[in-house]
Amino acid sequence: MLIQKSRFFCLLLLTLSFLLPATVNATSLNSIQQQPADFPSVDPNYIYDQLFYLVTHFQRREAGYDNNLPVNVNGHDEFAAYWAQEMQRNLAGFGAQVRHDEFSVKGWQGRPATAPAFNVEVTVPGVSHPEQMVVIGCHYDAETSSTQSANDDGSGCAIELGIARALGEYWRSHQLYPARTLRFVIFDAEEQGLYGSFHYLNNTINGDVKNLVSMFNEEQNGIAYPLRYLGQSSHPILPFYIDISPLQNNQLYAHQDQLSQQQQDNVLHFRMLMQQAAVASFEQFQKMGYQMLSYHASNHQDVFQPIFTIDQVKYIQQEDDNLGRSDQIPFTLAGLPCATFVSNTSYYDQHPPPWSYPFDRPQDTIQLMNTFADGSSLKSYALVMALGLPGMLTTWMLNQPDILGQATTNHSPVAAISDIGQTITAHPITIDARASFDPSGNPLTYTWNFGDGTHASGITVTHTYAKTGTYSLKLTVSSTGGTRTISKVINVVTQPTSYSNPYAREQQDGFPPPNPAVTLPTPNDQLSDKVTTAAEATATALTPLTSSPIPPSASRTTNSLIGWIIGALIFAILLVVGIVVVLQIGKSRTHPSLSPHQKQSTIDTGAVTNDTHRYPN
Repeated sequence: MLIQKSRFFCLLLLTLSFLLPATVNATSLNSIQQQPADFPSVDPNYIYDQLFYLVTHFQRREAGYDNNLPVNVNGHDEFAAYWAQEMQRNLAGFGAQVRHDEFSVKGWQGRPATAPAFNVEVTVPGVSHPEQMVVIGCHYDAETSSTQSANDDGSGCAIELGIARALGEYWRSHQLYPARTLRFVIFDAEEQGLYGSFHYLNNTINGDVKNLVSMFNEEQNGIAYPLRYLGQSSHPILPFYIDISPLQNNQLYAHQDQLSQQQQDNVLHFRMLMQQAAVASFEQFQKMGYQMLSYHASNHQDVFQPIFTIDQVKYIQQEDDNLGRSDQIPFTLAGLPCATFVSNTSYYDQHPPPWSYPFDRPQDTIQLMNTFADGSSLKSYALVMALGLPGMLTTWMLNQPDILGQATTNHSPVAAISDIGQTITAHPITIDARASFDPSGNPLTYTWNFGDGTHASGITVTHTYAKTGTYSLKLTVSSTGGTRTISKVINVVTQPTSYSNPYAREQQDGFPPPNPAVTLPTPNDQLSDKVTTAAEATATALTPLTSSPIPPSASRTTNSLIGWIIGALIFAILLVVGIVVVLQIGKSRTHPSLSPHQKQSTIDTGAVTNDTHRYPN
């Protein structure tokens, strides 16, 4: 009987001991996260905050009309200036250089342009292969009728800032530099017909196209995974699309079957990496603590559901590019591997679903994006996560040795050659080395070798090639810290390769029509959503979630207090049970009626019992 009692008390002790860590530590486990993988990780909240600032401060961004107009009339130029400034801040220490690349546009139908349009390019020079380039692009202009243009394409511009910030922080902390040259570009006049991106290919980098590795197009994003329309759990998770350069002809690309074997291999390899990027990005978000997201259930309670799990990678849909009217088109026409990241685009469909977002319409605001994500016009964490996803995919891809890669420097100067435009015989070309820099801040000298027997010096030079042919252009940069020489192979021709813009014939009026089949939602600012770890979501579930906004700090404090109270009660029970067990065992060892044989049996049995209970403890 005593043995049975001892076993009972020990089993009770064991059971309660399992309850203690589950209850007390439930809220503290949210800080015990796995170490993120070693690649640059975007901060989704930074991207959201930048998007909010950009589109609420710089509205009505018509290309070709901002003649020093007040920012509340046309925020086009101010948007570009702020974006470039923030880029330089994020990439400080890596020689980031800003270029304003002007070009003329016709303007809208019936309204001739009154000012030039311009792309903005921020270049970060590579260390080991500076002659090779990766381009990350989006567009920043808007329709005539637009206001914030938050989704299309303020979101892409904010994502580029988030990528730059993640890269800069990672490179600084690891004492690394990009292996290849990286060019961030915001294209202008996209809404009027892709004029900015076609100008970039046909003019700005025309002599450099063969040195391009890949292009990433950060299109309209945010209305996609892990978002459910209005944050309601009854609605499906919206897919996120990655449109990749096709290997077969389609309505956008009529000559993909003419790609060289090397170009085909490059696209195939790019596709393979992108599939890996989706899994790696999900794992990274999980390790960063973005594991559970709350949605609104039909019973007016909020429920947490897991996000960024491997089984949800199916919502990231990689497909052949057939998007149209976006800035990846000229790059794909040039035979490059391109990825366009894009969310919902069904608004102008004949039979659109309820969650069709009104891009290019005046209603395209950060407030409406929040409403689509959560039901409230206030900050939605579903939207925050949706904005972070394309950024994380991009940084993982850039971290791959075959795309951008990374390298160390021996404290010698970093040499960089600017964009090379059209290289035509008897036509002067101007190039510069402004992106070159010395990591220690020492002054630089510049020497050029044009490959045709002529030389020059200076940070900016102009040269004319007399004959067609292939030339090795070399730049040598020197300082007291050392010397570095880089070279680029350029082809001088009589007629440059030009990519035809299929949208140049379609002059728009800047007033996309509404779709009467879509009813836009009315926000309910009493709603909110939350993103957290699985442990904290479990602890929060001790009390039902409501749809009223609760500051995360208050939620953590309440859950922690409940955990400690329950833990204290369990500890007291454990203490009492332990005392009872000790007293009972002590009495059994001094019982006068036991014979020597009985004592030996009891001691032997007790030893086995103690061993049995030692392992769980």
